[in-house]
Amino acid sequence: MKYIAPFVNKLNLIIALFLLTLSTFGYAQEIIVDVNPDQLITASTSSYTIDMDNNGTIEFLFRVQEMSGDTLLGGQPSTYVGASAIIGALNGQPAGVNDNSIFTLTNFTEGEIVSVANEFGVDTSYSLGINLLIDAGIGIFPYLYGSFLGDNNAFLGVSFESDGNTHYGWIELSVSSGSDSIIVHSYGYNQSVEESVDVGGLGAIPTQVSNEINVWSNFETLFIEINSNLIGGLFKIISPDGKEYYSGKFSSIINELNHKDLPKGVYSLIIDSDNGPALRRFYIP
Repeated sequence: MKYIAPFVNKLNLIIALFLLTLSTFGYAQEIIVDVNPDQLITASTSSYTIDMDNNGTIEFLFRVQEMSGDTLLGGQPSTYVGASAIIGALNGQPAGVNDNSIFTLTNFTEGEIVSVANEFGVDTSYSLGINLLIDAGIGIFPYLYGSFLGDNNAFLGVSFESDGNTHYGWIELSVSSGSDSIIVHSYGYNQSVEESVDVGGLGAIPTQVSNEINVWSNFETLFIEINSNLIGGLFKIISPDGKEYYSGKFSSIINELNHKDLPKGVYSLIIDSDNGPALRRFYIP
């Protein structure tokens, strides 16, 4: 079981946990594992496996395969060379769309929902991206395939079974434009059986304060609105790479910060108050 330790009014303890290798957060019914440092997979490295709920069963495997050989292009004998980024579905299923018997993986946007309404593949291996150069003798032609090819910090929806029950989750990954590398950034799933999950974990915060924190921006100002019972609580704002940008204590219901120095990305607002821990993720455009 993965969980976030009690704050005990020691915010630095939570920040330390946040930065641990494979740091793990458990809030609401969603479990999020931040793969830190990010896992880089190439043809010369070992494959990378994910055990979604840490029960000893590997659901997914990531690997990169160098490709070369002979083929026919329009009836013309040809050779090809390139690479393929591959996900192995060992005991889990990726989300996608089946069109004319061709199953294509779906590239989710952060905040979208993975649920029983999605379609999931039944094969054991899928291409995240393929990049080949085909030499047909009369010219060299590129062959590009895959909904994750050349995409950074993209999200793959998944489902898997644990103790005979289905859970829905997601994996955050990047695939190079040459399809010669994969980076796994994070992954998460809903502990509740058959319950949908928000891709990327947006909105997953402790249930006891789920309606007590609002974050929005206006030009160079970041606004944090809290319930009055959180006044006096300590907070820190952490970037996606674990850098602390702000820290302080809430002194009012509406709190303003200058965010002109914050790069674009998804940030974590971590709060320690007498009412317990809270974590809200927000996006700076």
